[in-house]
Amino acid sequence: MSKKISIEYEIQYTKKAEKFFKKHEKVREQYELSIQRLITDDHPEEIDVKKISGKMNEYFRIRLGNYRVIYAVINKRIVVINTLLAGARGDVYKKMTNLN
Repeated sequence: MSKKISIEYEIQYTKKAEKFFKKHEKVREQYELSIQRLITDDHPEEIDVKKISGKMNEYFRIRLGNYRVIYAVINKRIVVINTLLAGARGDVYKKMTNLN
């Protein structure tokens, strides 16, 4: 029997991400639920998350249908999810070059 560990977490949004989510409230709800499941579920395998490869390897992307959300994990004790970008699949990767 596995023991659930309670982890505190906070999701922060950049201005670009906040602007996207104001127009796409359902995507925000899906994203926040997915982050919650990643942190608290015993088996979050069904959530499509991948680490970005290459120079941006400190970031992760989560797939929500045709949308991608780029985020970084800031802290390990109290997990801070810094949501950097969100958008359509083709656009979000192009915009990533402006992150660094």
